[in-house]
Amino acid sequence: MTKWDKYLIVFIIILAAEGLFLIKSISTNSGNVYLTIEVEGKEYKKISLSPSTTKQAIEIETELGYNLIEYDSSGAKITEASCRDQLCTHMGKITQANQINICLPNKVSIKLTSNNDSDLDIISY
Repeated sequence: MTKWDKYLIVFIIILAAEGLFLIKSISTNSGNVYLTIEVEGKEYKKISLSPSTTKQAIEIETELGYNLIEYDSSGAKITEASCRDQLCTHMGKITQANQINICLPNKVSIKLTSNNDSDLDIISY
């Protein structure tokens, strides 16, 4: 292996690393992120999650049950629910656009959306 072969290998590694960083920067949503809450398939509330959003909670009580949704600037989660299986509370916090958490027995869903018009949802590498 010559000296120039080593330079070529290092150049290819650096080029590949830059490509990964470029793909990562393109795939992240840099626009405003919104929390959309739906009850029984209809939009209940849409909240902008700006960097200055403090921790807040919304109580949703319907004839199907009760849900408590907490949100802040980094994301949202369902913290309490009256459903039997509690899967929605175990899902944890959703933090990126196009993530969703649904409480099926109570017909409540929360979703993070972005105003970024990109058709790109996720990139695997």
